[in-house]
Amino acid sequence: MPVYQYHDTANGGVVELERRVDERDKVPAHLKRFSVPQKLTLVGVGDPSPEPGSDHVKNIMKGYYKHEQRLGSRFKSSYSADQVRRAWGGK
Repeated sequence: MPVYQYHDTANGGVVELERRVDERDKVPAHLKRFSVPQKLTLVGVGDPSPEPGSDHVKNIMKGYYKHEQRLGSRFKSSYSADQVRRAWGGK
């Protein structure tokens, strides 16, 4: 859920509330939502991948496997082995 920032007209402070999008304006009358927040807060974001790019490499391998299964021995990548190695970060 997003965290919204509101200007408290009663005391001049800034209040942050975690609200659903459809309920972001259902707040007491003395709170006015900032149209542009001063900062960005994300709540409930998943854990990052332990190895950067690992999902990318898995997707490439799945794509190659899918083409190999569909085309059999006729499968030929348009990229050389060196080009693929460089794209994956190898030497």
